[in-house]
Amino acid sequence: MISGISSSSAVYASTSASSTSRTQSSLSTDQTDLISSILSNYDASSLSEEDAQSIVAAFQDAGISPSKELESAMDEAGFSAQEVGQLAGVGPRGGGGMPPPPPSEEIDSVSSILDSLLSTDDDASSTTTTSFDDIMEYTSRILNLNEKSKDEVMSLLEKYSSTESDYTQDQKSNIVKNSLSQILSDTNNYKSVSFYG
Repeated sequence: MISGISSSSAVYASTSASSTSRTQSSLSTDQTDLISSILSNYDASSLSEEDAQSIVAAFQDAGISPSKELESAMDEAGFSAQEVGQLAGVGPRGGGGMPPPPPSEEIDSVSSILDSLLSTDDDASSTTTTSFDDIMEYTSRILNLNEKSKDEVMSLLEKYSSTESDYTQDQKSNIVKNSLSQILSDTNNYKSVSFYG
């Protein structure tokens, strides 16, 4: 599935580099063809979270921004842009375009706290290691939470990042992972407006 996306993206990049300089409110023929090509690798009736994330990533790699035209092109291919956005867990937009990315300080702060909390004293002997990709996945999902849930996560992180604690690093890591898992798996904790549509 993904190999088709990367080859489509490569073809797109080589054949229409100039189309990315056009306004993103209208899609070129090449972009419309690429959207159809990407979506042809998936079944709209049984779309998984991983599929939706791959679709969104492929669109982003190709420089295709969320728009009414994208929504329309996806609809013609039998896909709901709103459903894909929700499944992919991408952030909301306020009206008229993609939301600005969170400030890099916020990303750095959250990922730094997570890294310190989720790494264990002795990663080699620990059964639960956390990779850089895991940290970035947690960070991305935390930044897409609604304000109430984000505040709850930040309070949790601050509580366990304190050096004065009765817990070992392994215990802190497990508590934080379990708590994050519960908060991040509840779709009601995310901003309600979809990235698409």
